[in-house]
Amino acid sequence: MKNAHDRLDLLQTFIRIGESGSLSKAARLLDTTQPTVSRRLLELERLLGCKLAIRNTANFSLTDEGRSLLAEAHDLTDRWSGLSQRLRGGQSRPEGTLRVIGPSGYGTGFLTDAVTDLRAAHPQLRVELTLTDRVVDLAASGAECWVCVGEVRDPGLVCRTVGRMERVLIATPELLERTGPVTLARLPQVPCVGLIPYVTGNVRLIDRRGRSRIVALDTPIRTDSLLASYRAILNSAGIGAAAPWMCHEDMQAGRLKRVLPNWWLEPIGVHVALPPGLYRPARVTAFVEALRRRMHALPGFRPAD
Repeated sequence: MKNAHDRLDLLQTFIRIGESGSLSKAARLLDTTQPTVSRRLLELERLLGCKLAIRNTANFSLTDEGRSLLAEAHDLTDRWSGLSQRLRGGQSRPEGTLRVIGPSGYGTGFLTDAVTDLRAAHPQLRVELTLTDRVVDLAASGAECWVCVGEVRDPGLVCRTVGRMERVLIATPELLERTGPVTLARLPQVPCVGLIPYVTGNVRLIDRRGRSRIVALDTPIRTDSLLASYRAILNSAGIGAAAPWMCHEDMQAGRLKRVLPNWWLEPIGVHVALPPGLYRPARVTAFVEALRRRMHALPGFRPAD
């Protein structure tokens, strides 16, 4: 053991091991080999004089001492990172590799715009953007932030609300010609495109005066992909929901029309979920600000207070 920096490297490796629950997964997240990760774990155990993990070919688990260390390791590394930045004269410039996870629909739009804005401002920064509509295990993924829509259910994550997005009902003129005029009473009788889990079953509609109605939707087509849902709407498969930023151009061109123009679905929250800890690399802070700027310019977006 040469110096305190080596100890911090061992702690950071141990955090990846503990959060991923696997030496091989930790090695992939750290872009190194499993023998290297195993060697670092043994070195940390020798340094602390206790067993931190029980491992064999079939199982891996932390000991009581390992779980205790994992609970405090984030705080220890955060304190050192914060101190080193203050001693260097404040917040460092964004650098290194930023790993972001986001939803596919948003990712091909303003999320990618925010990433390219960030790279234009900080050419030394590298970015890895992963798009998925599934719930994410942020710790196991190795990403530093997750842009997510709707409720963040993991209480272990730090959640920063960017704002709320309006959603409207839309359909093609061809579909509306076949169905005839759509009213609140007739909406349950008209085919709709379901977006799991946001637009299925019963949905709440709200008018300008804040009055709400619960309406049951018939969704013969359902998908968990925003892009697939929007494509099905454009294919006249049913009435569907979209945020104004997504359908604005198609409405302007006449490819889509607003359905029930005096009613909106409940606005949906957009959040950035972060791993626990006080320290945030400058690249993460810069990305969140770039995302806020892009989203503030979107039609139908309501910034968080």
